[in-house]
Amino acid sequence: MRKLTPEELKKRQSSRKRCRRLPVYLICENIRSLWNVGSMFRSADGAGIAKIFLCGYTGRPPRPEISKTALGAEESVPWEGMED
Repeated sequence: MRKLTPEELKKRQSSRKRCRRLPVYLICENIRSLWNVGSMFRSADGAGIAKIFLCGYTGRPPRPEISKTALGAEESVPWEGMED
């Protein structure tokens, strides 16, 4: 194993942005814990989920607790907030 050069890292990151997302939607309804919401964002990003629907009293970004757990995934995964 060897350390990647900055050019190689940029190439890998740009190829990840072009990944197609699966036609699967995640519905998060009435999740109290903002850390769990952040975890859902991170998991959805890794699984290639198309969109997250945050329903009921589920917390919505931007929130520090969500951002801390999501590790930036709340910026890359499309989401929509709905009442029900």
